[in-house]
Amino acid sequence: MKRRFDYALAIVGHLKAEGGDFVPIVGIARTHHLPAAYLEKVAQELKRAGWLEARKGPGGGYRVRGDRADISVEALINFYNPIYELCPLLRATKR
Repeated sequence: MKRRFDYALAIVGHLKAEGGDFVPIVGIARTHHLPAAYLEKVAQELKRAGWLEARKGPGGGYRVRGDRADISVEALINFYNPIYELCPLLRATKR
């Protein structure tokens, strides 16, 4: 879980810095010295969650969705480690 969260932060931070351009995952991997295959899996998770959009082909890659450009660290924490999984009291009330 922690590794996916860390990689999600790297992806989202990089894409926000690009200002809306589509960025290939291999470019992000090279910049941050991370494995491209694993970053791709994390990017797909973020895409399914509605935070990223993808485009195939030349000029393709990922970018932050316009309506979700304010992805916060808190939102990513809650996505990868929902609070009810961390707190025993909340875990008991979830059932």
